[in-house]
Amino acid sequence: MAVVSISRIQIRRGRKNQGSGLPQLASGELGWAVDEQELWIGNGSVAEGAPYVGNTKILSEHDDLFAYADSYTYRGDQSYITSGINANNPVVRTLQARLDDVVSVRSFGAAGDGSNQTAALQRAIDQLYLNPANLTEQSRVVLILEPGIYTINSTIYLPPFATIRGAGIDKTVIIMTANLPAFQTVNGASTVGSYASDSISTTEIQARNIEFSGLTIQTQQSKQGILLQSCKDSIFKDIRLEGSWTIGDDSATLNTGIELNGLSTAVTSHSNQFSNIVISKYSSAIVSDKDIYNNIWKDCKFSNLNQGIAFGENTVLGSSGMLTGPLNNTISNSIFDTIGRNAIRVWAGKGNQSQDNRFYSTGYEGGTPLSAIVQHPVIQYDIVGNLSSNDWFERSSELGTNPTYFLNIPFSPEVSGLGIVDYNYPQTLNLTSYSEYSKFLKLPAETRSGYEINYMYKSNAVNACRSGKLLLVVDPENNTYNLSDEYEYTGDTSFERNLKFIAQNYDENGDTMVDTIAIMVLNSTSSDTATFVYTVTSKS
Repeated sequence: MAVVSISRIQIRRGRKNQGSGLPQLASGELGWAVDEQELWIGNGSVAEGAPYVGNTKILSEHDDLFAYADSYTYRGDQSYITSGINANNPVVRTLQARLDDVVSVRSFGAAGDGSNQTAALQRAIDQLYLNPANLTEQSRVVLILEPGIYTINSTIYLPPFATIRGAGIDKTVIIMTANLPAFQTVNGASTVGSYASDSISTTEIQARNIEFSGLTIQTQQSKQGILLQSCKDSIFKDIRLEGSWTIGDDSATLNTGIELNGLSTAVTSHSNQFSNIVISKYSSAIVSDKDIYNNIWKDCKFSNLNQGIAFGENTVLGSSGMLTGPLNNTISNSIFDTIGRNAIRVWAGKGNQSQDNRFYSTGYEGGTPLSAIVQHPVIQYDIVGNLSSNDWFERSSELGTNPTYFLNIPFSPEVSGLGIVDYNYPQTLNLTSYSEYSKFLKLPAETRSGYEINYMYKSNAVNACRSGKLLLVVDPENNTYNLSDEYEYTGDTSFERNLKFIAQNYDENGDTMVDTIAIMVLNSTSSDTATFVYTVTSKS
């Protein structure tokens, strides 16, 4: 830079907001505004080379630097991205606006250092989603819970349109120390620091359009991990809830991973989606007695629980919000493991579906099929109109086909109650020669039931193949049964009639009541080694 001359340094001072305000400074002249603590320098004339006549502000410690960072353009250094109407007119934003698109909870004082973060967490949620000066669609930003441990000692309330995202399961960890719900949804009549009663909720203001994801909630003694109070159209995903209940604790202990409530049949919890929800160490994983409907759980895992999903246990039909009980809720592609009693039970409500789920170690109250004194159905529907479809049960192979459990072990059913159940997962057994009728597979016989067993027999020793259908009806109350075998055969005709089946009722637990029916097999093909693949459909 060419220096024209240095003759003097002159600094003028005055008040910017009084009198004539900031004067036109001479070229290179400094001016100090004492009231605003701003420093200015004169541009000089265009003849001297200045781009324009006027003053230029010099940044100081009192300036908001973000207010001047107005040149942010999305990928502005890459010409193939056009953010504006054309390449020469990109969209330019301030850095402050860009940073405010997503808000960190740390901006409200929640450090995630393990200390009590209750006030800071609630303050962040209230200011973003309940502050009346901030309630516009444009202000519904994402609140990020950074990795860390956040201890809370009172319920955190989630209002409509809250979007809260943690860093992931076991990365953002919430520890609730009080006997209260860790999180609870509230309606839109709530204000900062004051959360409206659900008794005034309507379909227009009820809790709705909430997104809550990416964290772990640990409850040491609380009643619920998450309480959905008349909440609709919301998304909950990538959440682990862990309580303190263990197998052997008092089954009357009531604590729940997620509870769904409703004010009325119209204002209720419905159309919510739950995915990758992991719930363990609670008396119950999911509970509702209200007229909730169209809620979906998929790709979840439930383990180490007294019971899994409990719908309608305390429903009083005809009461407010309990006209029907839970309706049309779906649990799919999920895993249930080590559940003391039922994995899914519906006392009231219809149209609830279990689809493509897998059930391990369920219904033995902490034991095994061989050691358990009390066994429970894996799924129990106390009312007609609910469905189990394509579910897989470890119990089917344990109690049904494993000879270890053929003696004095009653077969409590996989699915109990009125309805049709398709066990579409094929089971495979090795079939050898049997000179007398022997137990081949067992089925539950707790009530009058019909079974359709589709099978394929294929010998590996001789030329014999048979595709058939066993139709079985059992009436345990009268100790009667009926079995028929319809089949098509191909192979050496001398072996066609060597495979035969009969049925037999059993009282495995010795209480004088039939509890199990066995399919008995006779195979007179000498030294046969064959595979027997079958599926079961139950009607009761």
